[in-house]
Amino acid sequence: MLRFALERIKLPAFATKFILSLFMKRSNCVFTAHGITPSYRVRIGIDQGEVISPLLWVIYIDPLLTVLKNEMMDPYTLHAPSLSNPLAETSPDGLRINNLVFMDDSTLISSSKSGMESMLSITEEFYQINNTSANHNKYVLITNSLPPTSAPSPSPVVFDLQLSGLNKVPSISIVPISMNSSFCFLGVWFNVAGSRDFVKKQVARECNSFAAIVRPAKLSAKQVVYLHNTVLIPKLEYRMQVTHLSEPECASAASSIRSLVKHKANFSRVLPDSILLRLIQFSFLIPVSPLLVKDWTIWSKLFAFKQDYIACTIALLTATPFKLLRSRLSTLPDLTISDGHTPLFDVMTPKIFISYFRRLRSLQLYYLSQFITPQGTHMITWNVYLSNLSSRKGHRVLPHKWFNDIHQCVTIPNSNSLLLDQFSSEAISSNVDLVPAFGSSRKSMKWIVTLDDDGSPLFGKQLSKQQYSCKIVHWTSDCVTRPNDVITLTPCPGCSKHVLVSHTKNQPSDVTPLCIIPKLSPIRSLILPTTQERIRHDTTNITSPFTWTDLDETVRTYFGHLDIQPNFSQVDVDTVPSPTPSPLGSDASLAFAASPLATPPDNHYCFYTDGSLINLGTPDVSMGWSWVQVLDGAGFFQSIAAYAHGIIHNWPSSTRAETAAIHAALTVTPPSSMVTIYTDSQSAIDGLRLCASSSYSNSRLYYKTTNFELWAIIEHLISSKSLSVTAVKV
Repeated sequence: MLRFALERIKLPAFATKFILSLFMKRSNCVFTAHGITPSYRVRIGIDQGEVISPLLWVIYIDPLLTVLKNEMMDPYTLHAPSLSNPLAETSPDGLRINNLVFMDDSTLISSSKSGMESMLSITEEFYQINNTSANHNKYVLITNSLPPTSAPSPSPVVFDLQLSGLNKVPSISIVPISMNSSFCFLGVWFNVAGSRDFVKKQVARECNSFAAIVRPAKLSAKQVVYLHNTVLIPKLEYRMQVTHLSEPECASAASSIRSLVKHKANFSRVLPDSILLRLIQFSFLIPVSPLLVKDWTIWSKLFAFKQDYIACTIALLTATPFKLLRSRLSTLPDLTISDGHTPLFDVMTPKIFISYFRRLRSLQLYYLSQFITPQGTHMITWNVYLSNLSSRKGHRVLPHKWFNDIHQCVTIPNSNSLLLDQFSSEAISSNVDLVPAFGSSRKSMKWIVTLDDDGSPLFGKQLSKQQYSCKIVHWTSDCVTRPNDVITLTPCPGCSKHVLVSHTKNQPSDVTPLCIIPKLSPIRSLILPTTQERIRHDTTNITSPFTWTDLDETVRTYFGHLDIQPNFSQVDVDTVPSPTPSPLGSDASLAFAASPLATPPDNHYCFYTDGSLINLGTPDVSMGWSWVQVLDGAGFFQSIAAYAHGIIHNWPSSTRAETAAIHAALTVTPPSSMVTIYTDSQSAIDGLRLCASSSYSNSRLYYKTTNFELWAIIEHLISSKSLSVTAVKV
């Protein structure tokens, strides 16, 4: 390329040879701890450093850019924003641009397809002249002509090139980037639709990843802040080069970082966030003006006040007949913060507050909000306070006197710690994320939480695991009646819903379980954090660091997400759309349209599905599927409205046949419909629920799932048709 560039500018032959000799036949050495290594020959034969490379690219690419500029066709025009004036003359044309080039990264810009085809033809001729070629597979097409609701994988766009003596390429096919996707250009991320959501997700992902890596490391709070400033901030600046986020958006993305700093600084997790940013203002326990203190006699004994000249002066002036009337009428500075309303000295009795002044300051307890539940209606219990501490050294099981004093002053008697009206505050969002039990190691037995048929919390410790079920020992809790106290679990002595079993050699454990749930779905369960994982012979209770108030919304939201409930419009479908191509074979596709569906008045379709497998292990093995549409409320045999059946091949399995029946029923279902599937296969029901799980998007879990290709097609059907699917076992 260097020779071509020098010949293009018509340098003499001896000058070209001299310049080439400066860069050809070079050798390099490497600095090591033991000195310089022997020199070796550079394989590429030319030394292209930071100086020569840009110069070569300018010389090499300039003829192409000149032709593109001279033969400009349908360029993209940039207009400067201005106020319209009908009396003024026609404004001149804006900036016309059809290419952007940086080194070897070239971008062609056009306002029409024909203009793009003209530029692609010119570039192909340029490559032919320079005895080189371009990799068309690396071409990226970005267009705003696609509809906003385009498919994730749009159809390829074919560009017909102009054939000539230099161009032998008739056409180029490129798949455009979806409107909802993002792409990286010259190190900067862009979105075709102009959305900022992908940048916000990238920023939140960087913060969460940083917090997950640093949290288990033995680092101080200052070291964490240093890593935050030197490692994380440059990454965030790189992600946000062309994006500006608001302060609330940045605060939401960095919530995991604030939680990490509190953890490393041994702060309680309910410590107001503003204290982290302005901690110097809280070295004193009274963050309000000293002029508001009514009685200085109780403070005069404190050494901190004796050493404060300004405080002593104000106390002396306010205690004499010469009052600071002018100061009292003036506007006093408000040093309080939104997260820290009501200082503790305002809610405690003066004697108790003075007695425990140093203790409270050493514990970094300043405000009543540090003792209020996230809902802002109750005061936390002593057990909850202890569970939030990184260390319980110096704390006893029974509440301290200062804690009882606060509880007595701010709560309604005999009301389960309900706050008085003047101390209630707005709810503070509680971000407690639990890990799904499905997908965890089979060798690791976890404490889990789920909901029973009545919607009540169900707790237990896993004893054994299968792919779609697990066996747990049942433990109970009174967390529903005491939602603001930490969850405390006790062994279930045996209840009517479960079977009493005894210790056997096939089920080894540390303690003979009293109540066993033999079959529980891990897909509908979450791992419960506890202070103790193992059950020993003397274990009588297990404690979680969270309250049911903290976990209630998380558990119920996860439990509800397992049922797919998209937003669907009121569309009256009278005809069944033609079925999409099916991987089950041509016989199955023909059977889909053999019996048209009846349109229910409420757009709610009910199917009974079934699959069969016969002659397994023989050459005559066969799998079949069938579905029957029934109309709700007319009696089963009188309500059969449509039916279909077929066979499938390859990988014989009864679950595969059941899954094929569900796929066949959903294929003929009109879009935006509610569907109820009645089946006798629990594995098929678990697989359908797994499609709705957020963890299913993980590629490893996807390929580990049995019949994953069928479930992927079913998931696509549900998403593309906006179906609401519910499975019922019969």
